[in-house]
Amino acid sequence: MEKKSIFSDLPNESKKILDDFDLLVQSVRPLSSKHFQQLPKDIRQLFHLLTDNRNHRYSGYMNENATLSAYVRYYQWWNLVRLTQLFAGLGSQAFHIPDEGICLDLGSGPLTVPIAMWLACPELRYKRIHWYCVDSSQLALSFGEDLFLAVVAKTVKITGKEVEPWRITRIKGEFGTKIRSVVNFVSCANLFNELVQTSGKPPEYTAKRGADALVAYTANNGSLLVVEPGTPPSMRFLSAFRGAMLRKNWQIVSPCPHSGDCPMEGKRGGKWCHFSFSTEKTAVPAKLKKLSVDAGLPKERASLSFILAQSQKNRDPLYKNVSKKTDDTTDIDVRITSEAIALPNSRVGYYGCSKVGLVLIAKKDKNFSLDSGELISAKIPQQIFTDKKSGAILLEP
Repeated sequence: MEKKSIFSDLPNESKKILDDFDLLVQSVRPLSSKHFQQLPKDIRQLFHLLTDNRNHRYSGYMNENATLSAYVRYYQWWNLVRLTQLFAGLGSQAFHIPDEGICLDLGSGPLTVPIAMWLACPELRYKRIHWYCVDSSQLALSFGEDLFLAVVAKTVKITGKEVEPWRITRIKGEFGTKIRSVVNFVSCANLFNELVQTSGKPPEYTAKRGADALVAYTANNGSLLVVEPGTPPSMRFLSAFRGAMLRKNWQIVSPCPHSGDCPMEGKRGGKWCHFSFSTEKTAVPAKLKKLSVDAGLPKERASLSFILAQSQKNRDPLYKNVSKKTDDTTDIDVRITSEAIALPNSRVGYYGCSKVGLVLIAKKDKNFSLDSGELISAKIPQQIFTDKKSGAILLEP
């Protein structure tokens, strides 16, 4: 059984920078001791603004210093933990960014995606890359560029290797803002969930509009990444977005092991495609976990959903399915999308996505273990059985 995890460890210097991200932020935009005492409360208020009180959220909320400070010191830190694990797992080649490449980050905020890519993909540090970072908050963009430069300087100090920072062009604008260059790579992290919430339209409408806009930026010649929270509503959007990209003849590089219909699209009562990791088993900064507890927002797991797509013109032979071609046509690829499930008869199971739809990988072995996001090879038995609860096809690894 071959495995390919969707999350991976970071370079040592990046772990050190993430561990002390709070100190880096403080060096860029220092808080007084009084404001530090207020920080957990500000984080909690921002949490409500982003969740149950989002109807009271206005478009310029990230232009308030207290809100932005809480966001960077908490939400950006957590987002960097998630994204760096994902980017390291995908590998720098997945993004198809050439030397002298042009990248576009929409809804960039404090430049979370460029910072995460710098930390997770050391090979890209030696390429000349120009990032266009678009956000409605100029204050967030300015804060983010200062943070990015501080991260670069800290990287050089730790590694002793001189590298030039990527070029950053900040653009104040909304989704759909035009730029003058055709780009090689487009990213959107936690952007569309807000657009769906505020549009008042079905997620399928936003997905089609979003796919049209992102493809237009790349002129059908590049790659794009959309990352959203690991929730059913986010996956409903991503499933529709995936369908729109397939209709445009784009290749879904990851996480999908097939190009058929999505069996985990997040509709009410059904399974949804998302990937998570334990905050105890993964190297999550201890100070970040303590801050979460202080704010009344402890986390046992961190999760996300995403789509990485590539135009057929740039299709890279590196991204082939895990299963090796054999005469046995029952070999299929399965992307694991759940935690361990206790099953009858002392079995352990994991839900997964495959070209035959939803599957349940089960084995009578208490030590049987798979990670969320692993891509494995499995065989379809001659006699098919399905799980009564979910309808998933039962397979053995």
